[in-house]
Amino acid sequence: MSIEGKIIPNAVISDVSEIDTATTRVVLNGAQYTARIKANGEFNIPNVKTGSYLLEVQSIQHIFPKLRVDVEENNVKATYTGLGIDWNQRGNSISYPLEIQAKADSEYFMERKGFNVMSMFKNPMFLMMGVSAIMMFFMPKLMKTMQEMDPEGAKEINQSQAEAQKMLADMPSLSQMFAKR
Repeated sequence: MSIEGKIIPNAVISDVSEIDTATTRVVLNGAQYTARIKANGEFNIPNVKTGSYLLEVQSIQHIFPKLRVDVEENNVKATYTGLGIDWNQRGNSISYPLEIQAKADSEYFMERKGFNVMSMFKNPMFLMMGVSAIMMFFMPKLMKTMQEMDPEGAKEINQSQAEAQKMLADMPSLSQMFAKR
């Protein structure tokens, strides 16, 4: 039994002659059977044994749907399928001889985005730097304002800061700790 079909034009491929016949081929089960596309878009895969096959149109320029093809002694049935779909689950049927349309053009490269000032402000490191800079400028003013408003509270804060500094000064450094061993 042979599997016959053709690539038909649609919004993606306006003329079948646009297809590069040198780099486009139709394969069953990853190249168990292969056929080249003719200039008019037709293909023919001869001597296919009975069974179920995954038909793919491999093209550098375009993306085509994958088909499940069931070959029986005098009959060929085809349905749409895809990767990750259970093999026993069948999609929409396609009439025979197969008529396949391209889904989309292949895109291999992404357009590089230009410099954007706003993207800098979304960076976490830039945000931390900005918050630190704001704190560095406004904390002294805040402390001065607090001392003027609440002198007793400011005394307590200064005392707790002095105690924290004393604790840090009394604590041995790591190099001293390891040198004693």
